[in-house]
Amino acid sequence: MLDETKKCRVCGGSEADHLQSLEKTGKRHYWIEKDLCGGCKATVLSLASIKGGTGKTHVTICLARAIAASGKRVLLIDFDLNNSLSFNLLEKETQEKTKRLNIATALNDENNNLCDFALPTRKERISLIASTPYLADLRTLAQNRLKRMIHTLYGHYDIVIIDCPPTYDNIVLNAVSASDYTITPVLNDSFSYNSAHFFAGVLPRDVEGLKAWFVLVNGFGKRFDNAKSGRQNDFQKLYERDFPLTPKETWLPWTTQIHWIVDYDKLLTRAEGNRGMIYNPDLHKAISGLAGCFFDEDLQIPEAF
Repeated sequence: MLDETKKCRVCGGSEADHLQSLEKTGKRHYWIEKDLCGGCKATVLSLASIKGGTGKTHVTICLARAIAASGKRVLLIDFDLNNSLSFNLLEKETQEKTKRLNIATALNDENNNLCDFALPTRKERISLIASTPYLADLRTLAQNRLKRMIHTLYGHYDIVIIDCPPTYDNIVLNAVSASDYTITPVLNDSFSYNSAHFFAGVLPRDVEGLKAWFVLVNGFGKRFDNAKSGRQNDFQKLYERDFPLTPKETWLPWTTQIHWIVDYDKLLTRAEGNRGMIYNPDLHKAISGLAGCFFDEDLQIPEAF
């Protein structure tokens, strides 16, 4: 029997409303909390690795741009003391505001609403909670603080992406504990493999209720895919043997063009002839495919983002 008094605090929909939506769309209806429907919950994703240089920030930016281009609302949280994400996406006049509006200040008080600390970026539909060097003072923060606050973002954003520092401490544990998905990018080298192996051992131990953790291959050479020997082949076998991997079509191809996309704010396109854009259909396909992993519906990602 339907409970007509039960309504979502964000969209106001009742059980009857959601049942009608289910009949029209075929999408499963569920309640995240007693007064929050599944459609109003933001998906939370962390990019985490103890090894620097594997592409966490580059993947975060490209993924956010693709998802925002599809019409979704994106919030980025910069957990890295280097502030790379914040400097890349915030206008200079906005960066001044980060002295008081940053993730360290937000986490200082569990009663804070995280939305109050989000700043607009240079990209449409992408907001950001900036990092700060004062995050170093929060390394003893209770690892579930962010998890207990993340609900304040529900209804305001479709996805929250957290760019983690190349460390393993309570800052990273806060991100992973609050996340529906955690992805560790890896390169074809022993340092990346050891980093992923470390995460495979400690995350299930340290994160209560760990949800989905995957390894993402960054720097995949399609032309070497069928080689019987070689470094890529060797590491691919190790990764496939030892870790849960994202789908192969989401592995990012080896290319220096990603630096042009991120560092020089170039658009990535899958169509030839777009002057001033970076033409790389394989990279476009991989990022679009990865973006689609976090949504129930098919994302309508344009040919350039």
